[in-house]
Amino acid sequence: MSNLTKKEINSYAMYTLSSTVGNMLPLSYITIFITENLLISAALMGTTLLIARTLDFMVGVVVGGIVEKAKLPWGKYRSWLVILKYTAFAGCVMQFTDTASLPVAARAVIIVIGYCLLHFSMNFTTTAQYGILASMAKTSMEDRSTLSIRGGQAMAVANILASATALPFINFLTPIVGNSNAYTIVAAIFAAIMFIGATILTKVAAPYDPDQGNVSSGARVTVGDMVRSVLTNNQLLVVMFAHIFFYVGMFTFNGLMAYYFMYVLGNFLLMSVAMTITMIFSLFASIISPKIGVKLGKKNAMVVGLLVYGLGSLVIAFLGHISLVIYIVINCIMTLGMYMYTGFGVNYMLDAGEYGLYKTGKDNRAVAISMFNLQVKVGMTLGGAIVGYGLSIIGYKAGMEATPEFINHFMLLFGGLPAILYFIGSIVMLKGYKITDEDAAWYAAENGKRMAALTEE
Repeated sequence: MSNLTKKEINSYAMYTLSSTVGNMLPLSYITIFITENLLISAALMGTTLLIARTLDFMVGVVVGGIVEKAKLPWGKYRSWLVILKYTAFAGCVMQFTDTASLPVAARAVIIVIGYCLLHFSMNFTTTAQYGILASMAKTSMEDRSTLSIRGGQAMAVANILASATALPFINFLTPIVGNSNAYTIVAAIFAAIMFIGATILTKVAAPYDPDQGNVSSGARVTVGDMVRSVLTNNQLLVVMFAHIFFYVGMFTFNGLMAYYFMYVLGNFLLMSVAMTITMIFSLFASIISPKIGVKLGKKNAMVVGLLVYGLGSLVIAFLGHISLVIYIVINCIMTLGMYMYTGFGVNYMLDAGEYGLYKTGKDNRAVAISMFNLQVKVGMTLGGAIVGYGLSIIGYKAGMEATPEFINHFMLLFGGLPAILYFIGSIVMLKGYKITDEDAAWYAAENGKRMAALTEE
């Protein structure tokens, strides 16, 4: 039985919902906005985002260590949400500001600044969110799973709302304020929702994340310890690499999605229709698939889920250009596979962190948690580079008329390459991950006893 109230569980999920909405435009529309609205070439777009994402990755590497060592006035984790919800809002809006009249170099610099404001902030707030999950659930595997699965369901709801409203709202505002300004307004509204969600979570989590100034954390942890805690934790590395292959494939696919509707199907508005239908099905998948995942166990759930994702992506590569119906049906099937394991969320990293703490006696669980966000950053960096340079290689030009040759090459980039990455991720997890769900529960219980003893001293 859960030790958390429905209000606490739903408030945690509310932040997941709000942050998903807030990041909808930056994740799904930034590439098409840069090339079509800011008139930056695909190659320069790829370089610009590669620079921004490399900087983002560098920050992501040290986030866990900073969160672990910092002493802030509103709790170890909540403080980051209190402070950085402002910069995250500013970054969302800046990325979709109309700078087309400025020199191209200035446009690129503003994109980088906006990107860094948002994603540097998200590095910390996401790590903080997962830290709050661990603080609220304590050593209860049931509560950890409940928070993660409810968060996954909230994400599905957020994707439905955002995908159903973003493009129609932009099109509604375009005749009034212009297309680029319409993007700016929608980005601001979505970012404001994220701001509100962060405020709610910080209040609800207060009893679980008080000021840590007087609490002993056991053995002193140095920066070198933090780096070694990642490099020497083979289970953390395995689960990281499996996720990285997934995220590189996913961000390649997502970054190219708008171009698929605009140039392969020839109707950009169909993107909103397809995303809404897929996301409605995702809500169903987020309820059903985690139950299958629990029965399979974390390891097998990810192995099977990535396999389903890879097969679906392969079908899209060869048949997706024929019909929107094929694309939607296959995407719905893929979500069934994805939610088998994404419902566990950061629990993969928590399990590896508990394993590392038990083996070494040094608490680097915040570092392990931050790796969940870092692997997303790696996926965004590499996936974004593939999108920009891939489009350039196959001959994309803004406003071009798509030839059959271009469409064939595009579909291989859109579906074929991600499929290969998903298959590799599945194999990595199958061969390398050794922590069973029973092992994870035992490590957490033993570590809880140790930490309780330290607190009493």
